[in-house]
Amino acid sequence: MLHWIRRQFDAHPVRAVMIVFAAYTVFKINLKFFAPEGPWWRGWHDQKQYLLSARAFLRLDLSPDQHWYPLLYPLAGAPFAWAPTPFVPINLACYALAFWGFHRVCARLGVGSFAAGLLFLAATIGDLRISKFWLEPWTTTMSAALIWLAFAEAADMMSGARRRPWLLGALLAGIALVRPADVVVGVVIGGFALWRPVLMERRWPDLARATGGAAAAFLPYAALYLAIYGWRLTDYTLLSGDYGFAFADLGWKASILLVDPAPWFPGETGLLRELPWLLTGAAGLILGVMRLRGPARWLTLCMALAALIYTAMTLAYVDLVPSGMWRFFNAHYFKWLFPMAALFTWLLLTWRDLRGLVVVAALVLLASFRIVPRPAMPQEPAKALAFAAPAAPWQDIYFARSAVVDAKGPQRSPADYHQLWMGNRVMAIAFKRRFEGEALWYGVTPASVATWPRGSGKAEVVLPGSWPQRPVARYATKLEFGYPCWAPPFPCGTGPGPALPRN
Repeated sequence: MLHWIRRQFDAHPVRAVMIVFAAYTVFKINLKFFAPEGPWWRGWHDQKQYLLSARAFLRLDLSPDQHWYPLLYPLAGAPFAWAPTPFVPINLACYALAFWGFHRVCARLGVGSFAAGLLFLAATIGDLRISKFWLEPWTTTMSAALIWLAFAEAADMMSGARRRPWLLGALLAGIALVRPADVVVGVVIGGFALWRPVLMERRWPDLARATGGAAAAFLPYAALYLAIYGWRLTDYTLLSGDYGFAFADLGWKASILLVDPAPWFPGETGLLRELPWLLTGAAGLILGVMRLRGPARWLTLCMALAALIYTAMTLAYVDLVPSGMWRFFNAHYFKWLFPMAALFTWLLLTWRDLRGLVVVAALVLLASFRIVPRPAMPQEPAKALAFAAPAAPWQDIYFARSAVVDAKGPQRSPADYHQLWMGNRVMAIAFKRRFEGEALWYGVTPASVATWPRGSGKAEVVLPGSWPQRPVARYATKLEFGYPCWAPPFPCGTGPGPALPRN
């Protein structure tokens, strides 16, 4: 039986992987394919927006209030918007395309079809939580497919085996249109495929063809965009821009998202504790750049640089916080990286290169640093403030449009800082800039103090209490080195938060 399965993967890798994924999809969604209420995600805030847009496209409704997210993914679900699970067909197609690109990349690195299929399945549905990223509606499903296809096309161009710059240009444009934040990945891929010094004599014709392919993808989208929104930015774009990126404190953000969020976000765990093979994948990428030669090395360097820049940008995104990583499935931002980590973990093991152990040891040491809270000095800017908690559910506190006004002006939750319920305290944790001087918390914020763009927080939430309030404690940051808190079997601790009393 095992030999037969292996022959199927070797002879028909895409078909074999899709049979497994389709069976898994049916198993997970089960009879809700046909139930009138549909699958579990239809009541979620984000997923409802996809469904609303797809149904609007089906009835040719181009009203801007019907379309929240970038248009390509809901447009692809429109033909099936009448069904309880309209995004299953496009998710299956994107999964197949993502694996096709992944398989082609694996072939360039000497990994066979059977191993490629098992690696992709393990990285996408081997963990129940990760499988949800491919079963539920997310724009990252389509962007992941385009990214892996773009890697495959770039690999062909860098090896000189096949040159289709028009297709690469269309894929790179599609990546930016499906999910604008992923444009940095497309820039890196396009740069390596079109501007390598060894191909200088052919770069201008290739660049012209790639530009034509990008225009062919962009112009129809632009026409649809103008028909819906006219000459203005969408509310989704304005909201994303309002959150923005905070690169100044990237080390702290990497610490709480990758290594150990528990001192700041009790009960949460970092990505490395949940998925420790991401570290070995990073080690494999580094080792690949060191040991590979020729086109394989250029391809590995392209993937490593794209992963590094994208990860840094994603970590810096203000709305990505540990409390939303698994509770609200924001880890789906990284899902195109998971197959890459699985691939280079496999290569790290199969190469049996002692330098790999050195790289792993160096990354373990680096991931043994963490940034923890300490009491702030009276005149020192604070990373977090503690306030007396109002009598309200945690979700109201989490989503409320609150503001903290300090010596430099107002900061808004959740656009500038995040506030968390921690027993008898509410912690306000700064993400864009630290709290300076005397600070006041407005649990109910007058419009004269701060305003929010559409879709930010919940305007209907009213926190009980007398406002404004002064903080009862202030916290700064401290760098620590010790036992890697992401490594099993023992975490470093889970709270109760920054020096909060256990009442």
